[in-house]
Amino acid sequence: MKKTVLAAGSILALVTLWYVGPFSGHAQSQNPQAAAQPSRTRIALLNLTYVIKNYEKFKQFEAEMKTIIEPFQKKDSDLRQQLQSLQKKAAELPHQGSAEQRDTLEKQAKDIQRQLEDNATEIKLRVGKRSEDEMRTLFMDIYDAAQKYAASHDFELVLHYNDAVTREDFLSPRNIERKLNTGALMPLYWNKDMDISMDVARLLNYNVSATSAPGATQGAQPAGGQQR
Repeated sequence: MKKTVLAAGSILALVTLWYVGPFSGHAQSQNPQAAAQPSRTRIALLNLTYVIKNYEKFKQFEAEMKTIIEPFQKKDSDLRQQLQSLQKKAAELPHQGSAEQRDTLEKQAKDIQRQLEDNATEIKLRVGKRSEDEMRTLFMDIYDAAQKYAASHDFELVLHYNDAVTREDFLSPRNIERKLNTGALMPLYWNKDMDISMDVARLLNYNVSATSAPGATQGAQPAGGQQR
């Protein structure tokens, strides 16, 4: 399941939001002091991994996928146990054992192999398209929420990154190796106030709870900022 979601999760793209304020020669002549001030760009960071894992809609999707996948996983496990049993029987046959016995075991093993392949193909068909559609929906939800949050909090640029959400995972050899080998621009150190991941996750979950309530309208925003 994790690999499926993670594979589907690979379609997530860089979220970049630009805003260019109005400027004209007339405005400059009207307010020379404002024109003389240096320009500034407010930048926010968003950890896609954190937001997705803390988004209630994604948790519901995970539960749905688990329900779908479990029967296929059990069938796969049962078939592999049968295959191991056949292989053990074949190994225990005398070196000069009956050729008919060997042929029977071989045919049974091939039949189980076909069942394993059919089971894997069916699960891919069941969850593949569903996962792709859900990842697209989740990404657009996050994109829209980040855009609204940036506009309401005066951010001109939002940069996304993917990183571990716990210290244990952050310091894991696999995560460190990924950081050393990645070709993307990844923040090494930053002011934590720049990271809006928690705020966007809260906004997404607020909208989910708001739309599930009777008579609720989508798009409302929770009061207050991110607690740090």
